[in-house]
Amino acid sequence: MTQARASLKQSDLTRYAKAMRAAGIAEWRIEILPSKHVIIAGKVDDAAAGPDPDELLK
Repeated sequence: MTQARASLKQSDLTRYAKAMRAAGIAEWRIEILPSKHVIIAGKVDDAAAGPDPDELLK
């Protein structure tokens, strides 16, 4: 019996991780469904988000 083809390859995961890092997304996860991959993004990294607006008004 042969193994089924992997639905998520290492190269896909690496590409997703680089895109999330470039967008400044610090927390994210991937849900692997039979027909697609769903990326769920969380918080935005403070360094990529820019300065705090309240600090600029002081």
